[in-house]
This record gives sequence, structure tokens and C-alpha cells, in this order.
Amino acid sequence: MAREFDRLPGGEHVIQILSINDEKRSELADKILSVLNIGKGGFKFETDFELELEDRLQVRLRFPDGYEQEVLGRICYSHEGEDANAAYGFSIISGFYSMDHVA
Repeated sequence: MAREFDRLPGGEHVIQILSINDEKRSELADKILSVLNIGKGGFKFETDFELELEDRLQVRLRFPDGYEQEVLGRICYSHEGEDANAAYGFSIISGFYSMDHVA
């Protein structure tokens, strides 16, 4: 399956998971997760918290320039990451963000 959009390194982009499948998760409230790469349609991140394919997440995405935006998306793939973490692909459903803040 080919990507619809190019990806850029995540750099200083971070996310905070606000809810999973419409349930607020207090154990995730203070976790800040690094974004590994990002593009128009979504991003990839790693965490030690287990997620399932098709889980719907509401996240707060913070850009290096200080801009923040909440987006809704779904977990579209997963694979083993580094240090016993899993890497997850996050596909945007709503809350499209501008690529002006990505670079």
C-alpha cells in the first residue's frame, strides 16, 4: 500500500493521548510521546502502552513552533519499536492540521 502523503521526521513534535475509543485514560494524562515521523494524513509514534488496530484516539498534537491542535484518528498499523516499545501509525479522521506547522 503506497502512502498518499510524504512523511517528514517528527523531530520535536509530541502528542498527548486524551482518550481511547471515547474513554478518558487517566494513566495516560501526563505522558508526552514523541512523534517519529509526520505527514498530512497522520504520524507515527512509539509508546510502551499497548494499543489495538482500529482504536480511535483523541490526541493533542504539539508542533515545534508551539502550536497545538487536537485531532481524532485511528491506529492503522503497529510494529515492534525500540526498547520494547511498539510503534503505531496514526491516521487522521478529523481535525486536519496545516503542514505549515510541520516543517
